Amino acid sequence: MRWSTGGRAPGEQFEYWREMICAAFLALTPESDLRGGFAGSVTQWPLGSLNLARITSQRQTVRRTEDDIARSPAAGFYANLQVRGTSLMAQGGRETLLRPGELGVVGTDEPFRFEFGADFEQLSFFVPARLLPDPVPTATALATGVGVGAAVRLALESLPAVRRPERLAFHAAGMLAVALEPRILDPVRAPRTRAAAMEDIEAHLTDEDLSPAATARRLGVSVRLLHGLFAGGPASYAATVRRLRLEKAARDLRDPALSHLRVIDVATEAGFVNVATFHRAFRLAFGRTPNQLRGSHTTENNQTYT
Repeated sequence: MRWSTGGRAPGEQFEYWREMICAAFLALTPESDLRGGFAGSVTQWPLGSLNLARITSQRQTVRRTEDDIARSPAAGFYANLQVRGTSLMAQGGRETLLRPGELGVVGTDEPFRFEFGADFEQLSFFVPARLLPDPVPTATALATGVGVGAAVRLALESLPAVRRPERLAFHAAGMLAVALEPRILDPVRAPRTRAAAMEDIEAHLTDEDLSPAATARRLGVSVRLLHGLFAGGPASYAATVRRLRLEKAARDLRDPALSHLRVIDVATEAGFVNVATFHRAFRLAFGRTPNQLRGSHTTENNQTYT
């Protein structure tokens, strides 16, 4: 869905813009001194209960007033990613200036204000209130250069181009929820928590019940927060566990002291319950079967001793 002031007469463009953004989003009150000619466009992608919009426009102030809320009540949040230009975001007595690459959130159920001092572009992502933590730290800038914030930014930028955007949209909402957790907003605690998660995985690697829920319980964090710790890294929680278990199995297969163990025993000792799954994952990771790896290592050792 796309709206633009381009087809309107210059004197009608701003009034059309006012109607347009209310239709695209919710009841809002925009103001601008550019009444003699105003350029703006909105492209929107509906994503089930979520949606994403790309806004490109000129200087203006946009408010959501008490009257707007009464006319158009809504329970949710807009996460705005600044693409070009800057914007001042204000809500609940807090103000923050968003620069390109930064993201901020406002709630729809209380008044807010956006001030755009020049031409700008934003990605605006609507998320229902039930998908985010309570309370949400609104009008607070979230960096998107590293970690979970970077993963959220990449997801929002990728949404318009993917074939199944609904799945990615809900994944983005989940990562945003993690990014807004107070402990994740603390840049000191976040890497320590991820390091603690890695220590827990390594300590319980061979446990049959190793799972996100078990690790989160031992660390005293939510499962959603735990997944978020891995969202901005090279691999998810599950992929990290699988990699470490495969590496352990490979080490055991190369160990002459463990040559009496069957492959099924090595797989079980490494934490794999399903042997067929172990064989497929092992071949995908190392390019050969467990028996082939063990056989090549035995041959190498024999040649060395000869």
